Amino acid sequence: MKDKSKSFDFYKRSFWIVSIVFFLSLFPTVRNKFKTSDKLNHIEELYELVLQNYQNSLPEDSLIFFLRGGLLENLDPFTQYISKEELKRINEDFSGDFYGIGVQFTIIRDTVMVVKVIKDGPSEKANIIPGDRIISVNSENFTGPEMNNSVVMKKLRGKRGQKVKISILRKDNILEKILYRGEIPLKSIESNYMIKDDIGYIKLEKFSSTTYYEFKNAIRDLKRMGAKKLILDLRNNGGGYLQQAVDVTNEFLEDNLEIVSTKGDFRKKKTYFSSNKGLFKKGELVVLINENSASASEILAGAIQDHDRGIILGEKSFGKGLVGEQINLRDGGALRITVAKYFTPSGRCIQKPYNSSDTLMDVKEYRTKEGRIVYSEGGITPDILILEDTISDFESKFWGRNYNTLYEKAFDFADKYRTNLLKDYQSFFRRNNENIWTEIISLVDDVETKRKMNNYKKNFQTLFKDMILNQILSSEDIIYHYNKDDEYINKALEIISK
Repeated sequence: MKDKSKSFDFYKRSFWIVSIVFFLSLFPTVRNKFKTSDKLNHIEELYELVLQNYQNSLPEDSLIFFLRGGLLENLDPFTQYISKEELKRINEDFSGDFYGIGVQFTIIRDTVMVVKVIKDGPSEKANIIPGDRIISVNSENFTGPEMNNSVVMKKLRGKRGQKVKISILRKDNILEKILYRGEIPLKSIESNYMIKDDIGYIKLEKFSSTTYYEFKNAIRDLKRMGAKKLILDLRNNGGGYLQQAVDVTNEFLEDNLEIVSTKGDFRKKKTYFSSNKGLFKKGELVVLINENSASASEILAGAIQDHDRGIILGEKSFGKGLVGEQINLRDGGALRITVAKYFTPSGRCIQKPYNSSDTLMDVKEYRTKEGRIVYSEGGITPDILILEDTISDFESKFWGRNYNTLYEKAFDFADKYRTNLLKDYQSFFRRNNENIWTEIISLVDDVETKRKMNNYKKNFQTLFKDMILNQILSSEDIIYHYNKDDEYINKALEIISK
């Protein structure tokens, strides 16, 4: 009887084991979880072995950093871990505002120098002016070799309405100032003005949460001033929020036209279309791009080109066509992970290859709405190519070696002659060209280098003057200054005027 009982128990157990295995085989996700668990156990085993046996003791945080880096670095260049501190700064940059004291600064000789004061911000209300040196914050020393951008922003930014006591050095006087942190707008549009006759100009720096709102206001202002044509400058615009790019592009396209689509193995295809709403659906348009125009900028340029809505002018764009999603993590940081790719209305993939140089060899042909052939192997190739003027190797090496010193000299020069420069910088420069040259040439000792530098005297003076102007002019005024002799702008005006 005992043998029969044992035999029955054996068959009973066997039945349930086979049933469970069969049941699990019907559910691949359950099966995969068991496999994944085994693989993760393997990683955990390696982690413990290294932690307990490696020749040098490793902090657990360091080992986590190595493991995380090894996982993410073998994916695409834009999938990355973002620390809690980095995430806060990034969110501020794209939120459209943050809370601070309202200054733009630079660090020279271990001292924080005020370069510009934000209009209507806390610093302007406290009568802080460009050229002031911030030497203490809340009674703590604010100078020294440890000063860097991260340290300064951490001290000057904070909660809204929070009291900040700062000491500034102005000329030879120390002044005490009490400020209360306020909202500091981070504008997407650096400049917009009537550039000629009925032609408006907009310089769009990024696609943040306020871009569409800013853009509509800029378009309204320009149309009120008589703009019937537009130059949209996306040079050095690294992108930003997808929806903002879609909304701005919609301002130019007629109803029910594809703007962009996204595709990924684990994401359904999603296509964005234009609507019948928009302020500039008629009127000639030129869009400027260069090799630093990326992502959202390329979405806009690609849609305009594919629908033959305007002329794309400049250099081939960067080629960043990956859709990133940001997933918050338990440690307060986030994982920015690529989930899909962007495609223009004609079907071009914006993303260029990760690991090979992107050239115009073996490019594929696509057709625009009107049948024009356009090309892509990643990025947007302009309708009209303009190659930026490059400086000589001699100039480049000299500028690279002496950049920090030249920057300090430019700041000192701007600080010394600020009143005269603000009054009429063009006349001032004409009168002081030789003084400017003396500042530059003073960095050189040997006769042969001085002789070579004289061959590029005008170029050196122009670059140094631009450095000076960056210390005294607003963003709008400096762009206006650059645009007067800009090759892209001149070509765009020639095209759009015809």
